[in-house]
Amino acid sequence: MEYIERLEGGAYVPFFALCLFAGIRPCVRNGEILKLRAEDIRLDTGVIRIEPEVSKVRMKRHVTIQPNLAAWLRAYPLDQFPLIPRNLRDHRAAIARERGLTHDIMRHTFISMFMAKFRSMGEAALQAGNSEGIIRKHYLDLKTKEEAEAFFSIMPKLRSVPEAAQVSAPLPSSERSAGLAKAG
Repeated sequence: MEYIERLEGGAYVPFFALCLFAGIRPCVRNGEILKLRAEDIRLDTGVIRIEPEVSKVRMKRHVTIQPNLAAWLRAYPLDQFPLIPRNLRDHRAAIARERGLTHDIMRHTFISMFMAKFRSMGEAALQAGNSEGIIRKHYLDLKTKEEAEAFFSIMPKLRSVPEAAQVSAPLPSSERSAGLAKAG
């Protein structure tokens, strides 16, 4: 992300931050990121709404915006830094070659780190729009809790996040629901 932040004044930060820290499918030909609308990224509620017409599997899901993603999106607001910058396809390919990024590495990294941090296959499946079977087969026990903490601590360095806009760590939706049930 440090490299992306320095590239063309941060023009590609929202694209890479959403694919890496929220697991949005990154394909620049037909991925979810191309269909996602800025208004579905709700920093006020801490949720990204993936509507059926955006989702690869045609199912609605909500992705919890982690504090580091919120920081990136506040430092590089979507009204100034579009989700899909001009010439993204060409630049994404060049960045991938230069940095050794495979097709879905950002999404796979998100899911692996999410599993390490929250230890919930069900929640990881909901957040990523996968089945629990896929999560178990490909992402269980790949990363340590320490690696996940370091990953979810990656913050912008070149642009500051307004102090009033800083957020605390949100819980995944299943943990929020459990807390509401206990409170009720």
